[in-house]
Amino acid sequence: MITALCIIIFIALSAWEIKLFYADRVQMRLPYGSRQLVELTGNEALIIVMFATAYIGLSPVLSLRLGFLELLCVIGIIRHHNKVIISPPIILFCIFLIWEIIGIAYTPDKGFGIRMILKYIYPLLFALFTAQVVRNGEIFITAGLWARRVATIGIVMMLLPGLKIIAGIAYWFNAALVTSMISLVIFSFALVEFSDEKRKNLWWGIALCLPCFIFVYRTDIFGTAIALSAFFLVKYRLKALPIIALIGLLGLCSMFYIPAVKNKMFINPEKVTITDYMTGNIDEDNIQTNMRKFAWEDVTKKFYDGHEIIGSGTGRVQTFYYSEVMDSRRGGQLHNDFLVLKCDNGLIGLILFIIAYLSITLHCIHIYHKSSHPYTRMAALVAGASLMGVFVTMYSDNTLSYSMVTQSFSWGCYGMALSFKQHLE
Repeated sequence: MITALCIIIFIALSAWEIKLFYADRVQMRLPYGSRQLVELTGNEALIIVMFATAYIGLSPVLSLRLGFLELLCVIGIIRHHNKVIISPPIILFCIFLIWEIIGIAYTPDKGFGIRMILKYIYPLLFALFTAQVVRNGEIFITAGLWARRVATIGIVMMLLPGLKIIAGIAYWFNAALVTSMISLVIFSFALVEFSDEKRKNLWWGIALCLPCFIFVYRTDIFGTAIALSAFFLVKYRLKALPIIALIGLLGLCSMFYIPAVKNKMFINPEKVTITDYMTGNIDEDNIQTNMRKFAWEDVTKKFYDGHEIIGSGTGRVQTFYYSEVMDSRRGGQLHNDFLVLKCDNGLIGLILFIIAYLSITLHCIHIYHKSSHPYTRMAALVAGASLMGVFVTMYSDNTLSYSMVTQSFSWGCYGMALSFKQHLE
């Protein structure tokens, strides 16, 4: 029943996206201001829909959905009359992808290797397609607002007992959806400066910080704090240091004074205080890792030790979890993307990824400070700050495996920043 429903939703979404893909002109109502009808190209409307529906997971057909969207991006890039915009950081990321493809040659299961590459490549394809299509800053605002609405509906549904089951069918599961909130938090705070509805967007930004506390995801609490710190640092430079200190203090207090967070952080929470943390007197054995420490040590011995330079092949860790392990870990995840990269593709793969990812973030900062157009600055700021927040979540989560929802917003904004820099400045 659930699978059938997901297939129906997938077919309906796909048909809608294909219709937009080949449409010449589409009328769409703006979700802000006077909410007037505007005329967009079919591909501009498609970009908005892709931003908004990235939060629709449909787990039983997730691979089909990801493959379909990537195919749309590839065809769109090829057939679009505008020149493809390729920045130096994108070239670096392509080098990383080439190394991932090489890794398929020595992995035991080529299928899992290809699956990993499809997850890695979607944000890039979405950024390239977005950079080709979007020339109007109103598309950026509209896409972000619709994405915020759709994601918020999913979060609310997950909190309501009667709708939780429906949300679990249509949306991504909690962890991936909450990680995606990082980008929407930054988008909302950016709108505080760049829109007329400052107070409204400030409350949106604060409200979207709450899911990581409600669902008690330590990784996303940290990622949100880093993204906000990056946002204010880029925007205000040294003047942001007091704000960053306040964000750090609030994060620390949440660890010790919000019972749900503290109980998840420590095995015996009553035996540790904030003073112990500040003085470095915390027993490492008391830190709750949910068995991740054992899993990380296990795969390191199996697939990294002795293969430090090139790893054991793209998709090797996923092959282990889905085809080889026979205990409760079967079908699970490692919850550490950096370790997956090390085990799959060695230090070469990990270093290439980190260099490419950080170069995109630095490029966003450069665009922000060197540009004068508000849309260019806003898109670059949102992309750079949210990418940094998402980046740190990779240490203890499967962020890359959920790239369609966790990374597409940030990369899409980067693509828009590249386009605006070239056509609006």
